Amino acid sequence: MEASLQSIIGMDLKTILVNQLTAYQRGDGWEYQCAEPVLCFQSPIDSGRPLYWVLSWTETEDGDDQLLIDETHDADTLSHFQRVERFREPLIVSSSIQLENTLVQRVLVYGYKDEEKEFLTSIVIKLENIYVTFTSGPVFTVTVTKTFPENMDRELFRVGE
Repeated sequence: MEASLQSIIGMDLKTILVNQLTAYQRGDGWEYQCAEPVLCFQSPIDSGRPLYWVLSWTETEDGDDQLLIDETHDADTLSHFQRVERFREPLIVSSSIQLENTLVQRVLVYGYKDEEKEFLTSIVIKLENIYVTFTSGPVFTVTVTKTFPENMDRELFRVGE
């Protein structure tokens, strides 16, 4: 998992794709609720294939939410989005969250441990001047703020500066 997290440091978070979302303004930030967001990362120096993170969740035996991250370079695996044919590159039709100053500087992972495993519950991606937080559940909460998020679970690990 940590190697995958390292792979996005220095990339741009181009967009967050979702089928539908609900948006709320919260103080100086925004909160979005959606199902299974897909994060699209692109290298600022190589406009080749983008890297996608498909976020999903599952419920543990104890009834806790667990965040799952599936990483792919293949847009064809994003089957839950409608496609537009006859474009040079795949065009994905979705709702999306667009951000400015999107260079990924740090990724912090939160969750809990039992005797045998770590369970992820949320991730915080620090961009140039904002924090984007993804909290798992049947409905994901995506929060975009200028300040570090409060009330997080225990930090499991981090990568980046």
